[in-house]
Amino acid sequence: NTLIPIIYSENLQILNDRKKILDWWRESDGENFSRDFWPQWLFELSEKYESSDSNLGNLLIRVDIIPISLALAQAAIESGWGTSRFALEGNALFGQWTWDKSKGIQPKFASDQKAAVRKFETLSDSVNSYLSNLNTHIAYSSMRAKRNRNCNQKKLISGYELANWMGNYAITRDEYIKLLRLIIKKNNLVLLD
Repeated sequence: NTLIPIIYSENLQILNDRKKILDWWRESDGENFSRDFWPQWLFELSEKYESSDSNLGNLLIRVDIIPISLALAQAAIESGWGTSRFALEGNALFGQWTWDKSKGIQPKFASDQKAAVRKFETLSDSVNSYLSNLNTHIAYSSMRAKRNRNCNQKKLISGYELANWMGNYAITRDEYIKLLRLIIKKNNLVLLD
């Protein structure tokens, strides 16, 4: 109940970015899409979503929401349903790593002693970082390709289906995917998508 409005709000900001791009694209009527004609705000969005490509379609692949069901399932797994030390001490819901120990919480047992679990000021910061991670990191390019929809499609792939492309999120890969799908299904989280 705590996370649903936060995920919704962060996704809404992404949709606003997406709408701004699509509106500009439509107003341009298919002309002058080269970076030479981009307005400053489009360069800023491109930087925010870590896209150096001049193809707006490729930028739009990154500027899209993550289904609420998937985000909730990942938060449940990564934070022990909100009870982990990382969640309680650092609002770390998604197990994101950092190599700057001043920005993280040191795990008691870790394969990489130089890494820490990234901590956040607020739950919103944690959700925002998670969404940014999925929308920009190369490890999730297959997930973004599967999620991709054209400009006129309103329907988004469900979190249950999209979970199949989240194996890179955890070292357990296929087991992680199964666990994500199980949590989504057992808790009827698809209804939130």
